[in-house]
Amino acid sequence: MRIDIHCHLIPQKFWNAASEGRDWYRATLDEQSGRQFIMTRDRKAGPVEPNWTLTLDERVALMDSIGVDMQMLSTPPYFFNYHLPVDEALAASQELNDEIAEAIATYPNRFGGLATVPMQDVDVAIKELERNMANGLKGAELCTHVDGRNYDDPELLPFFEAAQDMGAFILFHPHAPAASDRTGSYYLANAIGNPLETAIAVASLIFGGVVDKLPNLKLCFVHGGGYACYGIGRMDRAYKVRDEGKVNDIQGVPSSYLRKLYFDCLTHSYPALDYLLETVTSDNVLLGSDFPFDMGFDSPAHWVLDAPNVSESDKEKILGGNAAGLLGLD
Repeated sequence: MRIDIHCHLIPQKFWNAASEGRDWYRATLDEQSGRQFIMTRDRKAGPVEPNWTLTLDERVALMDSIGVDMQMLSTPPYFFNYHLPVDEALAASQELNDEIAEAIATYPNRFGGLATVPMQDVDVAIKELERNMANGLKGAELCTHVDGRNYDDPELLPFFEAAQDMGAFILFHPHAPAASDRTGSYYLANAIGNPLETAIAVASLIFGGVVDKLPNLKLCFVHGGGYACYGIGRMDRAYKVRDEGKVNDIQGVPSSYLRKLYFDCLTHSYPALDYLLETVTSDNVLLGSDFPFDMGFDSPAHWVLDAPNVSESDKEKILGGNAAGLLGLD
């Protein structure tokens, strides 16, 4: 089974609100120069493309055409909504998560799901994760930060403790990346900012001791982990020569933690994929496309199948074997 763990669903509730000229939890659909964009506090997303509005039937037909058996549906990052009052964020999360649950009920062999939860209130986030795990979703997609807070923040640890107890799969996706004041041109906020943002999340969870405290927590990072694997030698050096990296008394150098984490294959180049596999092994890499957005793969399974330096057995792990085990799928 070929399982794409990095796929987004823009909820129909948003499109319905936009068609009536309303916002959806402060998100709007705006037209500029004849093109449409989704506007939120931190993002001008677009222009809107046809794949953003596919029906479930159309999505399944497209999946068939590109050789993907199952998509794990999750929110687009601009609907994390950690900046909203918690009651609004929870209501938006529930509407989006319920739509994912409906997609799973309609096509149980083609769709799985990862919930979005209001991380600005950990207790509420835990309850929403519990509700969705009971509804058949497999975990949650989180932003790489909680409206500016990194995941070494002790107040956020109870969420990860609960996620480990539930066996939840946690997928991290960048949004509102660091250095946005200097990456406004050339689409660098995405091309450079997003991988940087993911690397900060990886480093915060390692240096913050979260991975030590919760060894059975299933943490996965999109875009091949961003710059984390490629900068891990420098993190090791900082840990060895500086006291700042030792404040949480972690049990080893940062590089020793990478094989306790998971990454999608969305590296955009085969040399980068080769390095990722050499660093974390094929047991820790999963298929991810970033569907339906233009920075993702048009045909993720074919991209993996065409990888020149990856063995057939490793390709099978990436294409779905690893995800099936982590997500408890037959």
